[in-house]
Amino acid sequence: MASSSAFKEFMDQRIPEAMSLKPYTMPSNIEVATAGSASASAEKVTLSIQELGKRVMALDEAIEADKMAAQPFFYQEEELMAFYEDVLAIPDSEVNDQASREAEEKAIGELRAQEDLVIIDQLEKRLCPPEGEPAMLPSHMRILRRAKDIVSRVEAARRRADPNASSQPLVPMGVLSAREYEALVRACIKEKDWTTAEVALEVAKTSGLPITEEVLTSILSLCMSARKALIADRLLSDFLTGPPTEVQRDLHVRTHLLSTNIRDIPESALTLLHEYENRNIPAPMKTYTCVIASLLSRSSSLARAHAWDLFSHMRYVAHPDPDAELYTLMIEACAFPVSVAYSSEPEKALDLWTEMTSDHNISPTIASYNAVILACARSGDKSYVSEAFRLARRMLDSHRDARGFSAFRPDYKTFCALLEGCKRIGDLAKARWILAEMARRRTGDEPNSVDVKIGHEAMSHIFHTYASYKPPIVRSRIPSVATDEVSEVDTAQRSPPTASSSSNEEAQHIVDNVVNATEALTELHESMDGEGYIAKEDEPPSSSVFLRTPPQTSEEVIQEVQFLLEAIIQDRKSSSSLLEEGSPSAVPFSKPFQYVTITPRLISSYLSVYYAHAPLAKAREVFNTIFDRVGIECSPLSCVDALERCAKARRGPEREIASTFSDDVWAKWLPFEDASSNGRKGLPARLIERANIARIRLLALIGDISRSMAQLRIFAAKYPPEGIKTPPPKLSWQSTRTALVGKRPLVRMTPVVEVPDDTVPPLLTFRNIDVLHQRLIYEDRVSDIAYLTWLCKSYEWGLRIRRDKAHKSKAADA
Repeated sequence: MASSSAFKEFMDQRIPEAMSLKPYTMPSNIEVATAGSASASAEKVTLSIQELGKRVMALDEAIEADKMAAQPFFYQEEELMAFYEDVLAIPDSEVNDQASREAEEKAIGELRAQEDLVIIDQLEKRLCPPEGEPAMLPSHMRILRRAKDIVSRVEAARRRADPNASSQPLVPMGVLSAREYEALVRACIKEKDWTTAEVALEVAKTSGLPITEEVLTSILSLCMSARKALIADRLLSDFLTGPPTEVQRDLHVRTHLLSTNIRDIPESALTLLHEYENRNIPAPMKTYTCVIASLLSRSSSLARAHAWDLFSHMRYVAHPDPDAELYTLMIEACAFPVSVAYSSEPEKALDLWTEMTSDHNISPTIASYNAVILACARSGDKSYVSEAFRLARRMLDSHRDARGFSAFRPDYKTFCALLEGCKRIGDLAKARWILAEMARRRTGDEPNSVDVKIGHEAMSHIFHTYASYKPPIVRSRIPSVATDEVSEVDTAQRSPPTASSSSNEEAQHIVDNVVNATEALTELHESMDGEGYIAKEDEPPSSSVFLRTPPQTSEEVIQEVQFLLEAIIQDRKSSSSLLEEGSPSAVPFSKPFQYVTITPRLISSYLSVYYAHAPLAKAREVFNTIFDRVGIECSPLSCVDALERCAKARRGPEREIASTFSDDVWAKWLPFEDASSNGRKGLPARLIERANIARIRLLALIGDISRSMAQLRIFAAKYPPEGIKTPPPKLSWQSTRTALVGKRPLVRMTPVVEVPDDTVPPLLTFRNIDVLHQRLIYEDRVSDIAYLTWLCKSYEWGLRIRRDKAHKSKAADA
């Protein structure tokens, strides 16, 4: 820039002198080398001056460009934001076109409905005499019955005249036109009358009218909503001439899927899916997604394993590249693995995530992020839980607009997935922060913001996090020394402060700052109306909100959990009272727990905090009062948790409390188990095992060997070892025979040996009742020892026979 300025000054001095010369006048110092005419010399001089002028103008333009480059950028921040918002926003023309299309479709639908009414009215006057069908029937039903009667008589007459005639008439009979029968079909669909709609198709087929794709698809959709799989099969076999379309195949498979009981494997839907593959017309990808989602939603391990097999099979025979929805479904399935040996499969989830985002360049969605976060969080490994939080930060930092707002906003599932990781590693600090974030959410703060309502699932995770949290200070391990007993000699000889003394001072400091639960509950709602109840680092600590640090003792854990439950109860009462008064809009949003439903699972998680941090006497007191207070019944899971806590009672007075507590809980548990044995309400076999094992162990711990052996014999009588030996029959699609064509997946992702058997009845192993065995040895009860050994070996042998039979059994088509 300095050289350009100096050159400009030089040219400013020289150019005016050159431009002041008169045209056609030669300077005195210029000699013409060649002789020529005067006109030629003047023309040459003029061209020289014009060339010099052009160079001067080019130089001026270059200088102006340098000035513009040196000046600061003149666009304002608001102008840039407006520019980027215009680029990222959907053009108004597209929005208007979509709105106009929707309005046009709505207008066409209303016009068609009016035309159908006119057509049906005319048909009723033409075909149905006043003394005909009962007037109580709908018009379309009476018309179709009359038309079917007429067509049947005409067809019978045609058959008598020519027995060798084809099934289809050469010329339509003229009873109904195509437009009239389509109007009748739409009327049947509007009334959700699939039976009469099938009659309309029969009349059209017998009359020789063409059955359009739209009509058949609409009736199939009606059958799917009514879960009539047999009617759907009959419609496609009787009224479809060519191969079904993608929409029809999708509706056909979904109808079979919905018509199957949720507890059973949808064998008919799977068979139909493979039949379409064998006909070289595979169902669309959304159909596979729906079937896989249905398999994953079932509690059977066999169904979950088959979902993975179907996913790999689909990529080989139908659709090699899944879409974002199917990838999301399978990543979420990694959080609930088939094998009981793992809490989740984060490695497989991250592999699918990388394949989706990197290999196939599929843009993730909020559901995709939630799925991979959940799979990592449920692993219980600190490294993968940290990966879950890293993915959550990546989700918030990606795809930001001009104002810095992320396109992905965390929703309720995001927070619940993160809380899953917090409760498994006992990270209470992050769990409290997440709870504060959920309470601070407001609709409309940012574009694409989500109104997160705290539910019972999130609060269950919060309570479980409190239960798994390990306080750094244990009161029982802190020595208490009276000050008046410490002499001056001891003080002089005392060593420098150690870690235990500093912990004692910290404990005293924490105890002094513990707030009253009632005051904290009162301030909780006020502080949640804006900034949240967890104090910020730059704010002074307050005695009316949660402490900035997590609770340091078990007593503080219990206090926080107590007024969290109180907050839930109070918020629900206040919101219910306002709703009863008829003013739902008056429910304040500052009540963050007003949407929390008090469920047995929530109360079980609340009680787990007492089992982990409170004495057994306190836990028994809360167990006996909490269910009546919240107005729900005790659940089987709550009984099992209480029995297992009693089985871990320490020596001394706690075991006496555990004995009476276990008797009360066992009396509540027996009706659940008896109902399950009678088939009225099935309980999981493993839950029954846990309850009986806890009862047998506790009776052995308190020294009541006779009752413990009696309970063992009762269990053996209810669930004998002989009932374990017979495995369930192997289904046809479980065949492992190698074949390239068949009604089963051709590729297996889960080996047969890794699929757990969910149908194994309750049983006992030696490790479960080793305490009873030791007590029997101590009391030298030889006959009871022999019976216990025989029973455990019988269960073990029954499992071996069951496994061998399952491996040797063959499927139906093998």
